[in-house]
Amino acid sequence: MKNKKIMIFAIVVILLIVVLWLGGIIPKQIAKIYGAQYMNKHFPKMQLEYDNIEWNEYFGDYIITFKDKENKTHGCVIGPKYFPINMGQGMVEIRETYMENYK
Repeated sequence: MKNKKIMIFAIVVILLIVVLWLGGIIPKQIAKIYGAQYMNKHFPKMQLEYDNIEWNEYFGDYIITFKDKENKTHGCVIGPKYFPINMGQGMVEIRETYMENYK
């Protein structure tokens, strides 16, 4: 009886994780955490802080925005949809701004 309850609990937890993952809640959090860490590691002097993230069907990726210490907004795409750990379009502008102002 105890094993049956544990098995049911495990199945419910797995189903909940799958629903949250496919619903985009978990991937958004992954993108938020990864994006913030990436910016802090590669552009520390800009002091970029996470501002917003949203799914963009046109790009098929998330658009993540950051604000710097001067309150200027910088954005780029991050994807893929279900495991967003690749920074994409928009990084060139951020890199150029960093090189011009902080190097």
